[in-house]
Amino acid sequence: MKQASLYFTAPRCVEIREKNLPSPSGREVLVKTLFSAISPGSELLVYRGLCPDELPLDETIPSLKGRTGFPTKYGYSVVGRVMSCGEDAPPEWEGRLVFCFHPHESHFLADPDELHPLPPEVSPEEALFLPNLETAVNFMMDGRPMLGEKVIVFGQGIVGLLTTALLALHPLTRLITLDRHPLRRNFSLMAGADTSLDPAEPGAASQEAMPVRAPSKERVASISSRLPPEPCSNNT
Repeated sequence: MKQASLYFTAPRCVEIREKNLPSPSGREVLVKTLFSAISPGSELLVYRGLCPDELPLDETIPSLKGRTGFPTKYGYSVVGRVMSCGEDAPPEWEGRLVFCFHPHESHFLADPDELHPLPPEVSPEEALFLPNLETAVNFMMDGRPMLGEKVIVFGQGIVGLLTTALLALHPLTRLITLDRHPLRRNFSLMAGADTSLDPAEPGAASQEAMPVRAPSKERVASISSRLPPEPCSNNT
């Protein structure tokens, strides 16, 4: 079987490379990719050649244990279907829809331990956002919102919106979000924010979000959905 893989070969250059993929053996299963999400954060840095040389891509993901530099494969959100199983793999895996932290490839071999079966109620398109949701959950665990407090979320990109949706399930006094883009602020309100403000708008600092700067006995938690400053780190 031919395997097509996307390679980053130089700054702002990509190409598709093909090679023969052997049949699965042992505990391996063969997965055919149905969807592969593009990361607008860390992957864009790889594409632009902005990651420091020799930085580990992601030591927690078997398929991304290499170092940055060209040529390299990248990507970490794939949904596919198990097409066949090796002789020692549980046969019930065949035919399953699965999620995997894996680069952009048409087919790949994986150990079942690397795969996450999709529940029937989750579509393949929805499952692509699992890494983003995992990051949002990490924000929640780090921020530890408390009963009845006011929470401010800075940034309403994908991770910010998912964080807002999770926070909306908590009994907060007020959930406020900040983002420069009107479309994101609209989605933020749909996700459950009580108020969504443009931080660049005159007077925004005097509105509901800004008691965080005022002396008060009220505890105000703030959560930033920005990526960390390290170029290729997202701690997901």
